[in-house]
Parts: sequence; structure tokens; C-alpha cells
Amino acid sequence: MRPTQEDVARRAGVSRALVSLVMRGATNVSPESRRTVLAAADALGYRPNASARSLASKEVRTFGVLIHDVTNPYFGLLYSAVADAADRAGYDLLVGPGTRSGRREAALVATLLEHQIAGMVLLSPMMRPAELRRLAATVPSVVVGIGDPVTGIDAVTTDEVRASREVVDHLVGLGHRSITHVSGGRVRPARARTQGYLAAMAAHDLEPRVVAGDFTADGGREAGRAIVASGELPTAVVAANDLAAVGVMGVLEAEGVAVPGEVSVVGCDDSQIARLDLVGLTSVRQAVDELGATAVELLAARIADPGTPAVVRRLGASLEVRRTTGPARPG
Repeated sequence: MRPTQEDVARRAGVSRALVSLVMRGATNVSPESRRTVLAAADALGYRPNASARSLASKEVRTFGVLIHDVTNPYFGLLYSAVADAADRAGYDLLVGPGTRSGRREAALVATLLEHQIAGMVLLSPMMRPAELRRLAATVPSVVVGIGDPVTGIDAVTTDEVRASREVVDHLVGLGHRSITHVSGGRVRPARARTQGYLAAMAAHDLEPRVVAGDFTADGGREAGRAIVASGELPTAVVAANDLAAVGVMGVLEAEGVAVPGEVSVVGCDDSQIARLDLVGLTSVRQAVDELGATAVELLAARIADPGTPAVVRRLGASLEVRRTTGPARPG
């Protein structure tokens, strides 16, 4: 049985009212009393009940968080940034772990809404625009990393066109003219990255080539096999994310194609995988901490004033150059 505030008060030899004050972070408690109560709570393993706190204060201080794909390391970084920002703002989090399934995503959203939440943070959701608008009409919501924002929904995302231009600029500077893009599928961030690639290639008057993939290593491997089987090796591959990039690299190296000697490879997200010494993947680093902080800021503002127009923030990104990009092979 979970210990209660009554148990803490009994162990500390104080009133339950004092325990409640300490657990709410009230300032009118002496340091000595606070230490006594917290020591008793720690000894009993007591943890404050967020729902009970909300009922007592008449204010809900919990956000729901929907994560697009818990198997992708990037979303671990993004969730940590949201969690840190929420903690600083005084909010708890309830998490719905998605696995790139629209059906599961809908079920997770329904489950989160069954709990007392003040708002919803959606990390690259798969939901259609109409579904997002219905959700936002039900509970204050902010979308993170959506690529192409939905009208009427608060959003914070990376400027994919600008990021893609920086990638192509880097490769062109190394002498590359044949640059293939491995797409990330039909989800919004993937579509935005493909559009960014196409715009960047057009700006350099280069012929684009898009090979279908998705945001997984398996998708990258399939795309890598298609590239090799075509008999027309590009000098560089820009993958939709780091997992796809690593999948492409594995196929190229298994086929005896040197990276970056024959084909340079670039990823996106600058996840932990990209930074591994054995990988050393050149990758687009998104402003993850700023994405998380801005999401919480927008959601808190929406809760405070529901009638204001929707806000869309586009953040910059930077290219982290590592061992997987080099000069284009002689043509």
C-alpha cells in the first residue's frame, strides 16, 4: 500500500497540514520543518500524487506527451528537452509512447485525454489535420517537429528548407553534383525534408533524385540496395534521418563502396548514433533544447489565453560535419 501524507505526518511528528504545505512547495515553512517532512517522506518512499494535488489546488499541472516513435533515439533527446522545460515550468508529464502506428497513436491520445491533463505536446504526430484541429479544440495542444504546420495549431519546428540548403551547400562545396535523397516516407517531417532537398537542388541548378525510404535503418537499407542496383551511384546521399543514413551506409560498405571515398553520406537529427566514433555521421543538428523549451512556452501561453491566434515558430539548425562526407570522387 502506498504511503500517504497522513503516514508522513505521523512519522515526522507534525500535522498533515504542514506536510501538505511542504509537498506544494509553500514558502511559509521553516527550513527545519521542511527538512523533517522531506526526510520522513523519503524514508517511507512517499511520492506526491499529481491528481490529488490538482484537485486540491483546482489547477491541473500535467501535460500529456505523445511520442511518434520511441525506437528512434532522436525522440529520446526531444522528450528530455520537453521534460526539462516542463519541470522548470512546474508541470508533470504523462507519456504516450508511439511506434509509428496511426492506430496506436489514436488510442494513446484517447488514453491521455482520460487523465487530468492541462495540455498536450505532440512530437511529430501522424494525425491528419482535421484530427489535430479536433484535438486542439478539446485540449490546448502544441505540435513539435511537424515539418508543415497545420492551420490553427500552435507549432514549433525546424526550418527544413534552410537546413537542406546548408547540407547541399556543404556537398557542392566538396565538388558533389550527383546528390541523391533517401526520403523518410509520408510523415510530415519527411515530406518537409524532401521539399527542402528539392528546393536546395534547384537553387544549385542540380538534377534531383529521390529514392523511397523511411525513418528506420531498414528503410535506409532498402533504399541503399535500390541505389546500388540502379547501377548509377551518386557521389553523395542525403538521408531523411540518421537511422536511414546508417542503413544506407551499411549496404554501401557491404557492397565494397567506400564511405566517403566513393559516396558521401549525410543524416539528419544528430542523434547519439551519428556521434558514435565508429559511425561519425555528418548530420543536421536540430535545436532540440530550444524545440522543447518553445513547445512548453507555447502550450503554457495557450492555456493562459485560449483565444489568441495560433503561433508557428521555425528554428534554425546546424550541420555537424564528421567523417562520412568528403570530396566528390573523380568523374
